[in-house]
Amino acid sequence: MKSFQLTLIALVIMFNLSCVSGQEKSPINKLESSEKNDVISIGKKFTLHSKILGEDKEIYISLPHKYEEHVQSYPVIFTLEAELLFESAHTITKFMAARSKMPQSIVIGIANGEYKKRNEMGFKRWGAKPDLYLKFIEQELIPYLESNYRANQHRTIIGLSPTTGLLFEAFFEKPELFKGYIALSAHPEWDIIPNSTLIDKIISTIKEPSRRKTTLYLGRADSDLKDAQYIQKAFDDAIHKLKNEKSITNCIIDVLEKEEHYLMAIRGIRAGLESIYPNNIWRDPGLIGWDKNKNYARDYYKSYYDSLSSMYGFDIFPVEDGHAYGYYLTGVIYNATRWGTNKQVIDLAELGISYYPNSAKLHIQLAEAYKKGGKLKKAYATAEKAIQLVKTFHPNELNAYLEKFEKLKK
Repeated sequence: MKSFQLTLIALVIMFNLSCVSGQEKSPINKLESSEKNDVISIGKKFTLHSKILGEDKEIYISLPHKYEEHVQSYPVIFTLEAELLFESAHTITKFMAARSKMPQSIVIGIANGEYKKRNEMGFKRWGAKPDLYLKFIEQELIPYLESNYRANQHRTIIGLSPTTGLLFEAFFEKPELFKGYIALSAHPEWDIIPNSTLIDKIISTIKEPSRRKTTLYLGRADSDLKDAQYIQKAFDDAIHKLKNEKSITNCIIDVLEKEEHYLMAIRGIRAGLESIYPNNIWRDPGLIGWDKNKNYARDYYKSYYDSLSSMYGFDIFPVEDGHAYGYYLTGVIYNATRWGTNKQVIDLAELGISYYPNSAKLHIQLAEAYKKGGKLKKAYATAEKAIQLVKTFHPNELNAYLEKFEKLKK
């Protein structure tokens, strides 16, 4: 009997092991997945050898949406701590540009590798070498970018805490290099030279008659001020001194509530960019209602963006596409087909193509409007151009465009 029980136990164990083994080979109720090795990317990095610094520098870069398809040049935003600031700067820039609160921009990050190496971008008084890094940016990095990308001369530089040393080196010594300066966790209380604080140096500099028009944003977390009374006093003094100064430099001191020394960077980048591209100039582009008597192409878009371009010194265009119809050009054209006149559609689409000559979407919208207006020859030629463009830039959308073309010919 005992022998029989042992045999039965052994059989049960073998059966269970067999089930486990079978389960490993043929999973039960396993969720089906279409997961691939596709990567969501916000940019790329490359190595640039610097003779000035005597080392290889790793550079991060993100390009605007549809960069390869578009033709215009772009302003450039430099972040001095790529490992920490690059992704945030990219995301905030993308959001603001999509909502027409700033132009689409190239974002650059200068990586430091090891954490302590960022101190080399600090102030000279404490042994840093911001002058060499500035020379690297001016003589090596900027020429490389302008040779390989459509980068224009409207540049913004973003530094955080110690790396604001390099930012202020540029502000004091090479004011022609940058139009915008965003100093995060800025230290106006630091005596960067004996017997003179940073804010005193800033004020004496912006009084110089030869200064170019720039924007300087100084942001700090309120927790830093609460930690030390002398910091609070320095900020109070800085705000008081700047109130009485009239200068071509737009200088903003901003204490961010409920923030800490490094986390303030996210809000600080947003606020700093807004100081360069202020809301009272960069309007909310959303359209409420529709007026069939208005020339939206001329009065709402061309005159406004021509004015912005003149103000900033480079071509600025309305956003081609986005998320909400009223906030981007092709969406407004779509709304015009529903609520406006065919002439309004044609005027908007023709203006859009002058901004974005490689846009298949704008060409097909214009072709449909031409057909509706009885201009069949122009409609077919424009639709054929749309097909050529979609083959080049968005081949995965080709079938949808071919269907539109066939419908157009009926």
